[in-house]
Amino acid sequence: SPSSGLPPLMAAEEEEDVGASDVAKQIDLRRTKKLRALLLSKYAEVSGQAEAMGWTTVSVALGEEEPVDYNVCWSDTSVSLERVMRMSRMQRINHFPGMLELVRKAGTARNLNKMLHVVGADYKFFPRTFILPADYTDLKQEFQNRRGQKTFIVKPSKGAQGTGIIITRSLSDIDPQEPNIVQRYLHRPHLLDGYKYDLRLYVLVTSLQPLRIYLFREGLVRICTQKYGLNGSNLNDLCTHLTNYAINKNADDFHQPSAASGDDGAHKRLVTEVMRDLKAKGGDTDLLWQEIAQLCVKTLIAVQPHLLHTYQTCRPRAEDSGSTCFELLGFDVILDHKLKPFLLEVNHSPSFTCDSPLDLDVKSKVLR
Repeated sequence: SPSSGLPPLMAAEEEEDVGASDVAKQIDLRRTKKLRALLLSKYAEVSGQAEAMGWTTVSVALGEEEPVDYNVCWSDTSVSLERVMRMSRMQRINHFPGMLELVRKAGTARNLNKMLHVVGADYKFFPRTFILPADYTDLKQEFQNRRGQKTFIVKPSKGAQGTGIIITRSLSDIDPQEPNIVQRYLHRPHLLDGYKYDLRLYVLVTSLQPLRIYLFREGLVRICTQKYGLNGSNLNDLCTHLTNYAINKNADDFHQPSAASGDDGAHKRLVTEVMRDLKAKGGDTDLLWQEIAQLCVKTLIAVQPHLLHTYQTCRPRAEDSGSTCFELLGFDVILDHKLKPFLLEVNHSPSFTCDSPLDLDVKSKVLR
């Protein structure tokens, strides 16, 4: 009530304690009905969190026909237009059709390069990127015009987990016909005790029109296992330059965190712990969080028209509220020596493997 001085939700809760209306009782009864979750996922934590919330989980063996009477579908892979077209108004799925346009390295580069050309400096949070073979002439010109030693990182367009990546200062190492992404290497990253690191952050998209985005204020800090240095003799030392967990976990020096809060010697830590340390050393972490949020928003703005068009192709507006799909993305962000964030890549199906108590703590909260 207006006279209570409480926000509307708190006021409503206070009144319900006194005497709940019939409508409120009906709502409570509806809440007790179990949701059915169709889980097309290999991750135990996905099913574990669904069961912890009281949902009825349904899995499908290879070759079996999928049930149609579910409320939420969680899939580790992208979804087809046909699947989304078949869904009812009351069903939800964890991918937007067309999201591969953003999350594949070539798609990310193409969309962000386009925005950089149109908008300008607001999109300089992404390293200069060349898409091969189309941009090979421009890349060749970049090598010819360079002053001093410039370092480039070459990534397969559809690669994952650091496979196929090379770091080079020589154009002859780059095949002009291979569908690779070539980026200027960020040669002065911010370091933790001399080690390079990046941030895995989680972003939830629940609507395309309006574009509604949520940034989870926790994440994983992934640290290299060899101290950072950049010279011609160590360009092949992947554990010096690549923060990918899939690469560093196999190193002899890799130390898995033994608790939910990372310890100083572990090669995974909490984002909030690192932010706290940065703040203690004089870093403006409030500004850093704002810049990270803007990076996420601008990245999604770049691909929103394509996503919306694709979504409306299979979900006519007259028949859909716009919320059939949602997407949980993994944003990989690196900081330079001035604590400016740069986007490395976007993952459309971030891993929910929990190899340590720290993984379990972060990823369970993300899923909830």
